[in-house]
Amino acid sequence: MSFSNQGNFKFTPRQRVWNEIRKAQAGFSLVEIAFAADMKEGSARDYFKGLENAGYIALDFEEQIPGKRVKRKHYKLIKDCGFTAPNVDRNGVETHPAQGQQAMWNTLRIGYPVVNADELAKISSNDEIQINVATANVYLQLLYSAGYLALVQMAQNKTGKKAKYRLLEHMNSGPIPPQIQRSKQVFDPNWGEVVFRERPELEEELKHGTLLHGAAT
Repeated sequence: MSFSNQGNFKFTPRQRVWNEIRKAQAGFSLVEIAFAADMKEGSARDYFKGLENAGYIALDFEEQIPGKRVKRKHYKLIKDCGFTAPNVDRNGVETHPAQGQQAMWNTLRIGYPVVNADELAKISSNDEIQINVATANVYLQLLYSAGYLALVQMAQNKTGKKAKYRLLEHMNSGPIPPQIQRSKQVFDPNWGEVVFRERPELEEELKHGTLLHGAAT
C-alpha cells in the first residue's frame, strides 16, 4: 500500500487524514495515515478514535510488531460520506458546524438573495439545525472579506440595521460550502485552496482542522 500527500497540502489536517483514508479504503494504520497526511500522530489518534466511535472506520486486522508485545491496528473505511471530512469529537459525537455552513451556503446560492445576518440565520435554520445570528454574521463578514459577496447595503448604526450582502455569481464555486476555519481563514473545497487568510495560521489552532464553532446551537 502506498500513500502520497502530493496535492494534499492545501487541505486542513483532518481533511488530509480523511482524504488518505478514502484513498486507502482498507488495511491502513494510524501511523501510515498520519505520515501521509502530515499530521501529528497524537492529533490523528484523537480523530481516528472519533471516526471509529462514530462508525466511519472499523478495525480490519491487527499486526504483531516484531520485537514488541504490542500489535498495530489496521482499519477499514465502512461509511464513506463523501469529500468533506466528518466533524466528530473523540467520542464520535457528530457536531454541526459543517451542516450549518452548508445550509447558509445553500441559501446564498439559490437565487442569489440579498440578505443580512438576521435573514440568513432565519432562512437557513430548520427543525434540525438552528443557526444563530452571530454565526451568520461571522460567515457573511468572512465570505465578504474573501471576495465571495458584494456589499449591497451598509450597516446603519443609528437604526441598528445590519449590512446586506449578495453572492457574486462568479464566486459560486460549487455545492460544497467554503469552510470557515478556526484560524479565521476561508478554505474552498470546490477549488481545493485557501482563498482568504485573516492572519497567519497558528499550529495550535490548526492541529485539529476544525470548522468554525457554533454554526448550530
